[in-house]
Amino acid sequence: MSSVIAAAQDSEIQLDGIIVTVSKVGESAIDALAGSSVVSKQQLDTEFQADSVSAILDTIPGVTTSETASDTAQSVNLRGLQDFGRVNVLVEGARQNFQRSGHNANGAFYLDPEMIKSVDVTRGPSSTIYGSGAIGGVVAFELIDAEDILRPGEYAAIQSRTRYGTNGDGKLASGTGAVRVGNFDIVGQVNGRWANDYEDGDGNRVSNSGEETDSRFVKARWRKDGHGVTGTIIDYQSQFVDELGAAQRDTEVENQQYTLGYTFSRPDTPLIDFSAKIYRNDTKLDQTRIANSMFEPAGSQRSFDVRTDGFDIFNTSRFEFGSTKLALTYGGDAFRDEVSTNDPVGNGDEFTPSGERTAAGAFVQSHFTFFEIVDLIGALRYDSYEIEGGDVHLEGDRVSPKVTLGVTPLKGVTLFTTYAEGYRAPAVTETLLDGVHPPPAPFPLLPNPNLRPEVAHNLEGGVNLKYDSIFTGNDAFRAKAVVFRNKIDDFIDQVALAGPPPMFFQLQYQNVAEATLEGVEVEATYDARSWFAGVGAHRIRGTNEETGEGLYSAPADQVTITAGFRAFDEKLVAGARARFVSAQDRIPVSTETVFLASEAYTLVDLFAYYDVTNDIAVTLNVDNVLDEDYRQYLDRSDSPGLNARIGLTMRLGAN
Repeated sequence: MSSVIAAAQDSEIQLDGIIVTVSKVGESAIDALAGSSVVSKQQLDTEFQADSVSAILDTIPGVTTSETASDTAQSVNLRGLQDFGRVNVLVEGARQNFQRSGHNANGAFYLDPEMIKSVDVTRGPSSTIYGSGAIGGVVAFELIDAEDILRPGEYAAIQSRTRYGTNGDGKLASGTGAVRVGNFDIVGQVNGRWANDYEDGDGNRVSNSGEETDSRFVKARWRKDGHGVTGTIIDYQSQFVDELGAAQRDTEVENQQYTLGYTFSRPDTPLIDFSAKIYRNDTKLDQTRIANSMFEPAGSQRSFDVRTDGFDIFNTSRFEFGSTKLALTYGGDAFRDEVSTNDPVGNGDEFTPSGERTAAGAFVQSHFTFFEIVDLIGALRYDSYEIEGGDVHLEGDRVSPKVTLGVTPLKGVTLFTTYAEGYRAPAVTETLLDGVHPPPAPFPLLPNPNLRPEVAHNLEGGVNLKYDSIFTGNDAFRAKAVVFRNKIDDFIDQVALAGPPPMFFQLQYQNVAEATLEGVEVEATYDARSWFAGVGAHRIRGTNEETGEGLYSAPADQVTITAGFRAFDEKLVAGARARFVSAQDRIPVSTETVFLASEAYTLVDLFAYYDVTNDIAVTLNVDNVLDEDYRQYLDRSDSPGLNARIGLTMRLGAN
């Protein structure tokens, strides 16, 4: 089979994709002893053709997102945990720590889905060695490289992609080029997106849901004799009108990321599998008030700037002792957030105060494999942090353990269980928040310099199933099921306190004695080459053990079913995806007016990808075929109704 998109040439079974967020050592998701999933380039190209990252993530068990119609950012929720770094989101290894407070998620990132090569997710704090604060888990995005554009024997190639969507008159124009010379290759991409306001399932226009976004990136690599150097630059710019009630602001976002990494790995040096990376991620959001209000005149300006500098360095040494294998991974990482907010007229700088936070950690993990049947993993991670802002100075540290036991009693069946702890330091905003909520509901917002870090205690167990050639010579079945219970000591949440007259209450981030999140996740795929089917599901419950109320961040129950077929020598891939989402009303009464309970809904999407020639492909996606009127839980706006999208991809290569 030939394909205009090189990554789609060889079909890849879901859960067979390589994942690194569990142990930093590449392994297939089905072999990982954790709640891990991966979305490959093949799936992205043939099934999604996504216009937002959320459209991809929302189909993964245990993963939900929060979006705002009047903002192009997205926030990730893993197993009911989100905000302030509880989920470590990485783009090419760079942490995404941008945050501004309001009636939206307190932690978001900006990324064009055209850039993505794969999505790698590990849920829960079992990825002990993969970064400070990730008590919810890790989501890592790898960007495309030259090999995704170049075919074997080519030294240069260009690819263009255009797409049009009927709901909101959405347009995409994307151009990608790649060159390979000897041991060096480079890929570059430029994207433009334009959209007007979309309509919901009832045909109502959702105001200020349009956007104008430009993005670009360059990724260069040099590789020789096991050595590798990779540098990446990303520039994302977006313009939209941010709307909250009567407040409307012209908004410009610029996100710039720089990463530089070095790796060394060779079969004849089992003691050295080395990786080092440094990065800078700077997100600036500038806003201008459009209309006058009693408290803020038109033309008032404010800005939010979060800069994160960091590094990550580790090595894996491998040993063999007869029938026993040992992989020993050790290293360290650190990052520094600098938050700078300027709002001379309003209170944006009170809700998102300026300050600095530094977090650093070191880890060691041993992975023993006995007789290819038993796996025993033990890890320790040391974390420290420091927060500075105004007259406040906080610091702390802790050692967090992890132990995993995996057993393969029968070929194709692996059972595993894990106990892991995680440690999250308070964020700058949680610690320094200070001001008064604006009218018509004025109430004090209090700082808390005495916040303690969160400590997660996660126990989970699961089973991986992996079978090939079941009914035919080339079919395959993969399945993963995980149950978990994550108890979090000193969980940080907003607490309503009695207010001074004439105000009835005031809000402050405080340590809740204990919060518990527990649930089950299932993911399974059968692929017979001529057709395929898969299911993903989760059921998650969160409880504030101090009050007995549910945690507002716990997602709605969801089941996702995907089915499709391949025809004409696999040049055609077509199918449907259905998401069944239950109602979510298990939320504290104090937050109900802000986040609003959501009703149950069913979404059906259709997808088709066809190779017209070796160098031309067309795609057709119909989102929300039933024109369902719904709002995804924790979103501020009604979600889009029916949207038909048609795309064209063309490429030209030089041998």
